Amino acid sequence: MSLPYPCLALLLAAACGGAAPERTRKAATAVAQDTAFRGTTAPLRRAGRTAALLRAVRADSQPGYDRIVFEFAGDSIPGYRIEYASRPVVRCGSGDPVAVAGSGRLVVRFEPARAHDEMGHATIERWTAAPGLPSVKDWRIVCDFEGQVEWVLGVPAGTPYRVLELTAPARLVLDVRHGREP
Repeated sequence: MSLPYPCLALLLAAACGGAAPERTRKAATAVAQDTAFRGTTAPLRRAGRTAALLRAVRADSQPGYDRIVFEFAGDSIPGYRIEYASRPVVRCGSGDPVAVAGSGRLVVRFEPARAHDEMGHATIERWTAAPGLPSVKDWRIVCDFEGQVEWVLGVPAGTPYRVLELTAPARLVLDVRHGREP
């Protein structure tokens, strides 16, 4: 687990016997108190040209939102499109419908990307169970084929979300605000 840079600075200062700069302490406090955000329910899109290998997916609940982290090998993330599904979600290739818990279906598609190595072995665990988070009720990978990796998350319908792009390692962070099911 990697620590946020402000936490790392505090740990280094404590280990060296010095006090952390005031600015670092304020930044660490601001991160810990980030419990609300506007977010969006509109589709978000970023074009990508460089193919990326999805190597890990993690989830955690924070005060006010659930965080899903998609981590890629290399130093850049692929293109992506994140949007609420207006039609049933289906598996690529088979066309079989995919059901998830929650009244809303938030679709996360990466392109060009893959979630398997050169031998065809999955590079991530293919989660199909409820992660036990307040907003993200369920999630499933629905496609890893021909340069597309797609996930569907079961969330309360119309719940705002936000996206952050991070480096070292390359990550797309998806925060979904806590909401209530009708």
